[in-house]
Amino acid sequence: MTADGPRTAVRFPVEGMTCSSCVGHITRALHKLDGVRGVRVDLRRELITVEREPGMVTDASIAEAIEAAGYHPRMGDAVIVEPQPTLLQRLLGH
Repeated sequence: MTADGPRTAVRFPVEGMTCSSCVGHITRALHKLDGVRGVRVDLRRELITVEREPGMVTDASIAEAIEAAGYHPRMGDAVIVEPQPTLLQRLLGH
């Protein structure tokens, strides 16, 4: 499956993020997971949105990666959100 194939997105709070270095640690940890196609971190609101390919990466594996990086995901507060279009999709008008 390609990076512009079907995706879902989940948004949830993460405790313990205090600076841009935290954002980098979490982003790198999540991008190591097969199936993660995008990570957006809102440091001010302490929210993370992970775009993923359906069936390839679970909420549990996302939580484990964040915990291993030293932060505390609150997956019980997770919500499904609309994935943002990729740059290619935006350029093509999809």
